[in-house]
Amino acid sequence: MTDFQRNTEARENYVQKGNQRPPAGVKEEIHSSHQVKSDGQHPPPDKRKNKHRFWMGIMALVLFATFFFFDSSSLSGNMKDVQSNGIGKGMMAGTILTYSDDSAGLQPRNFELEMKKGMDTSRVLIWDYAAEDGDVVTVKVNGQILVENVGIFHKPVVLQVPIPSTVEIVGIKDGGGGITYGVKFPGAVANSAYFNAAPVGSSNVYTLRVIDI
Repeated sequence: MTDFQRNTEARENYVQKGNQRPPAGVKEEIHSSHQVKSDGQHPPPDKRKNKHRFWMGIMALVLFATFFFFDSSSLSGNMKDVQSNGIGKGMMAGTILTYSDDSAGLQPRNFELEMKKGMDTSRVLIWDYAAEDGDVVTVKVNGQILVENVGIFHKPVVLQVPIPSTVEIVGIKDGGGGITYGVKFPGAVANSAYFNAAPVGSSNVYTLRVIDI
């Protein structure tokens, strides 16, 4: 009988007798076969996966830093420049000062504006200089409603008003953190934007006066 036949017979006897431990002559062979199967089911950790996770983490940090920089740099004005009096000298209509109403900190104010000679009407541009959160206003001219319940956003709403006149911007709905808005009259002598806050039910008054220049 050959060695192969003896091992085969020993394995058959091992299975038939229900032994839990293999015969001495075939112990190494059975153990080796079990090890291969075990290794096939539970592969060791792949170092390449850990390296892949590392680079994915680096990319996530880069994307976060890029978004933070872009979000901050996209502001077109500085809140500190207007906090003392609400006036943004030389600032354009649509200037964004902050993306949070809570950080605005402006007090409601009324303004008097000197308008250029020879003008009988002027545009008025109104926008939200902080968060686009659903603020709503009504605009009155000389006590009469010009437009009612206007939602304000970063893109200015454009209206036309007479000169001279008194323009009121009334707070109707606070989207959260206060009604914040900017307004600019291109017909004014001063090339300024005016930044204000209008609590619900109250108004800010802009008196437009004509002067000779």
